[in-house]
Amino acid sequence: MAAVPLSNYLVYSSMAKENVGRPVYIDPSLLATFTECIDPTCEIGRKLALQIQQDLSSGAGGVKSGQAVGDAAEFYSDIGSVDQRCVRVFYRILQAESTENSRGPGVYIHDIKRFQNNSAGTGIGLFRMNHEAGSWRGAAEPQGTLSTNILRMGSQATSSGLMELDELADELLEASSQATYKTDFNLYHCPLAIVNNGKEYDTPEKRFKILSPEDLTDILTKTVNINRWDSKSVAQKSYTVYCYADASKLLQGALERLGRAGNVSLSKFTFEIIAPHSPYSQLEKLVQDLGGIANLNSSYETAPSSIYQRFDTGSTSEDTITAFNKYRELKKKTPNITFSELWRGLGGVLALN
Repeated sequence: MAAVPLSNYLVYSSMAKENVGRPVYIDPSLLATFTECIDPTCEIGRKLALQIQQDLSSGAGGVKSGQAVGDAAEFYSDIGSVDQRCVRVFYRILQAESTENSRGPGVYIHDIKRFQNNSAGTGIGLFRMNHEAGSWRGAAEPQGTLSTNILRMGSQATSSGLMELDELADELLEASSQATYKTDFNLYHCPLAIVNNGKEYDTPEKRFKILSPEDLTDILTKTVNINRWDSKSVAQKSYTVYCYADASKLLQGALERLGRAGNVSLSKFTFEIIAPHSPYSQLEKLVQDLGGIANLNSSYETAPSSIYQRFDTGSTSEDTITAFNKYRELKKKTPNITFSELWRGLGGVLALN
């Protein structure tokens, strides 16, 4: 997916005070992500949306911000309450002397991730799931490769935090209409952003963790390169990957990296994409470019997934046409429309219920 030029970003909020703090801009393609992570239709979401404007306008790039390695303009800030709703906002800070094509000096938001609480200390990463004595049990895959021909990737959370692996396995199987499935499979437990608890997490870097697509890239690359002549080889003739909900964002990042590397073929892989929290057409093209097969599996739906598909530029569905017509109508009517005004104007198109 081509990045939106900084010059096309929108002013974040109509509540911003002129000449007070830095201007804050946001990528308009984050409409669905903003709805999923912030959801200003509720009081907690409204407060968080306002706090983003306040914190970034006055404190972006300050002592409470994290900075990217190797890019002096790239930062992130953790905003909100861990007990209610907390997000990590990724942004660039442009100074007056910047030569980047943009709207001028200010803060440019280009991604948002919402934290889930890992209060149970559930393991993150690649596991082999085995069904015995009426429940699923997970064992970590030490080699970081698939040992079965089935990979399920995803995570789910309740009000108390991330599900444990046995419960998650049942939920994922139910979502793909395979509730009676009892054969071993690999599980990639991949919450996008988590808050860890416990005395061992004694610094913000340890407590707040963002999962990188690099992990999945390594798993797929190592699996493709398994030595099939090894007597102990676990190589399979073909693989099926079930990707659930927001795990699609990690999959997209991993596929983009594999495409840039240009040295891996996924011709033995079929991807069943279930309720993706990213535009399906982008995933499909990335998979096909790497020689794989992608299917949009309709066995399960989520409200955020429906919003992402409405704003899929590669879709010709009625919902998508209606959404983009409304989007264009609002921008034509108010050329200098802010992101918050655009979000409110789209109304039901972005509804989570």
